[in-house]
Parts: sequence; C-alpha cells; structure tokens
Amino acid sequence: MKIFNGLLQIRQLSQEKQQRFERYYRTQTKFRLLPLFADLSLLVTIIGTFLYIFSIARHQSEGIHFLTYVYTGILIALAVVHRFSRLRFSSPLLVYLVFGHMALFSYLAFIQAAGGIVPIFGLHFFLSSLGFITLSIFHTLLIILINLVLLVVATHLAVPAEEVGPALATVLSNWFILMCLLIAPLSALFNRWFFRNILALQFLLRDRNKLLTETFQSLHETEDKLIQQQKQQALSHMAKGLLHEIMNPVNCSTQALQYARVVNQDEEIGEALDDAIMHQSRIADIVSDLIEFSQPRPDHEMERADLGDMIDTSIRICRNELRNIKVHVALKTTTVISCYPSALTQVLVNVLLNGAAALKAGNQREEAVIGISAEQTEQWLEIKIRDNGKGIAPDDIKRLTEPFYSTKETPDSLGLGLSICQTIMRHHHGVMKVESEQGAWTEVRLQLPSSLCF
Repeated sequence: MKIFNGLLQIRQLSQEKQQRFERYYRTQTKFRLLPLFADLSLLVTIIGTFLYIFSIARHQSEGIHFLTYVYTGILIALAVVHRFSRLRFSSPLLVYLVFGHMALFSYLAFIQAAGGIVPIFGLHFFLSSLGFITLSIFHTLLIILINLVLLVVATHLAVPAEEVGPALATVLSNWFILMCLLIAPLSALFNRWFFRNILALQFLLRDRNKLLTETFQSLHETEDKLIQQQKQQALSHMAKGLLHEIMNPVNCSTQALQYARVVNQDEEIGEALDDAIMHQSRIADIVSDLIEFSQPRPDHEMERADLGDMIDTSIRICRNELRNIKVHVALKTTTVISCYPSALTQVLVNVLLNGAAALKAGNQREEAVIGISAEQTEQWLEIKIRDNGKGIAPDDIKRLTEPFYSTKETPDSLGLGLSICQTIMRHHHGVMKVESEQGAWTEVRLQLPSSLCF
C-alpha cells in the first residue's frame, strides 16, 4: 500500500541514514511502544480476570478458590513492578513473566480438569496477542514452543499414558486454540511491518522538518543579507548625492587654503593651514569611501604604501580625539603592502576613533592606552588595535558591522564607520574581527592576505 511506504523510502536513503533509522526504530520500540503494549496487555488480562471472578461469584455457590486470588494478586504486582521499575524497559522480559504466571495456573487447572480444554482458553487468548506485544517473530515462536512443551507435560500428568495422543489432538484441533496459535506469529509479522513503516514515516518527517527548519533559517539569513544590500544601495545613492553637493565646495576651500599656504610667511599660521588642508582632504576621502562602500570593487588600482606611514597618518588625523590617551605602536619591521592607502587609512582612523570614544566613556581606573601592533604569518598580515576601554557586549559585537547600527547613543553617530571598514577590508580580500571583554578591553584585528605584502 502506498500509504505505508516508509520502509521503501528509507531504502532509498544513504547507508548512514538507514543506520540512523535502525537506531531510531530500536529506541522508539524499546522505550515507547513495547512498554505501552505491555501495559495494555496487563490491563486487559487483569480486567478479564476480574470479570471471571465476578462471573464465578454470580453462578457458583461454593465460592471462589483461593488460588484465583493469588493469581490475580501476582498479576497486579507485575503491573505495578512494570510501571515503576527498570523492568519496563527490559522487553520482552515481562511477557515471559506473565506467560509463565498464566501457564502455571492454567495448566494446574488443566490437570485438575483431567485434560479439559476450558482452563487453558485464557492462556491461549493471551498467546494470540504475543505478536502485538513483542513485535518479534522470534520471541513469539519461542513462547509458543515453550507452551507446546508445557501442554505435552501437563497432558501426561492429566490423563493416562494411552490417552495422551488423543487428548493432545483434541486440544490442538480445537478451532479457538488453533486460531490463537496461528494468529500469534502472523500478527508478529504484520505488526512489525506496520510499526516499522509508521516509525519510518515519522523518521522521514522529522528529517524533513529538520531540513525545512534549516532552509527557513537559511532563507532568514538570506533575507538579512538582502536587507543589508538594500541599505548599502541606499547608502551608495546618498553618497553620490553627497559627493555632488559637498565635493565642489570642499575642493574650492582646499584650493583657497593651499593658496594661503603658499603666500603665508608665518610658521604657526602655516601649521594651522596644513592641518586645515589635511582635514579637508579627510572630508573628501570620507565622501569617496561612501561611494565605494557598496561597490564590488574600487574604480582605481591598488598602490604600494608603507604600513607605518599609514598608522602615523591615522594617529595624526585623530590627535585631537587621542588627547590624554597613550598610543603605543609596535611594528617589528617596515612593511610595504599593496592596498588602497586612503581607504585603509580610513579604516585605521575609524578604529582609533572608536577606541578613543570607548576610553573616554569607560570611567578609567587605569591609564588610557591604545596599542597598535602587526604580525605577519604565511597566510595573513594581522594588524591589532587594542584599547583598555569599557569593552563591548557580546550581542553588540555581532551587529557592529551592520549599516546604521551603533552602540553610541549620540545623535551624530550614524553607525556607518565599521560598516564601511568591513567593506574596505573586503575590497582588500581581508577581514575585520572584533573581540572584547566587557568592562576590560576591546581588540580589533585587521587581517590582510600576506600576498599583498612586499
């Protein structure tokens, strides 16, 4: 039947998943199905016993034999023990115990009745349910074989030796007993097939639900990435507008400052003009970086630049923000890299500004320090910028590079700095990683491919 084709679908899976199903089937039958079926069997047997006692009480005046109460008490004890002990998960041990108990009393009554069939009807009715209780053709046939041996022994004790054969033939040819003995193995085969198919379908459903959950999660992540791309596209359009509106006055003011620097004769005024020109250039670089932010790659080629010079430039740009903060630069050797110098300097500036802000907001009980170091391996050139500021919460670290997300509560913080930095690092085929211990330190690691180094 197509409705029960679970095993067929299991056979079409990989060997590993088939083995997983077999473990799942054994677990489900041992800890769920077989204990439940044993409970049902005991319940039906106990109810049948009480009905038998009630029937005897109504129709017989001589009373109920005390062994009937012993038999019933043992059944109830087995039910209690099975419910609240390890016996529950030792299938099919309980089935053997119940069979042994019923066989003992049934064949004692059989012997007393001189081979009468009536006392063993209840036992064989129980045997007919073996296939359902055990789901095992082996245990079903074994218990039936034990029952036949007990029947032969009890018949020898119940009738004269010359009547043993006819008595056995009479018992085994009885339609009820014969049907019970045939139903037991057939039901074992059918129920095993039925429940294996049911559990196979359940296994497949769980497996597909897991796959569906993973797919939904993947779709959710894809949706987040699409939102990120939309933000980047919006930012790109905004940056182009900013470039058009801002670059012309910036260029004009830069030219005016450069002219003033040429004609100026005062040294102090010259330094001030140099600072103004540098900051004007920084404004132009920021706007240009916004344009490049959402582009797959910059429009111009990489240039060779000295890492130490870029770090010095970044510190000089941030010198006002780094006031009262010690900056330690530890570069082992001169490192020349192929990069976009202006963009990479912008990354360093953003990280330094974030570190300075964290140090100022951290209520320092020790000296405010930012350490900058670089280490080159076979795979990466790793630039580490570490501050001993207030640190970053773990939930915030996951979102630091999202556009428009900021941990600062000031209205002038747009949450674009680290997002741009991440894009710049991507343009360099590198990555930016942030680690932090809240209330203690934050370290930003800029990893660039070693192939860019000279």
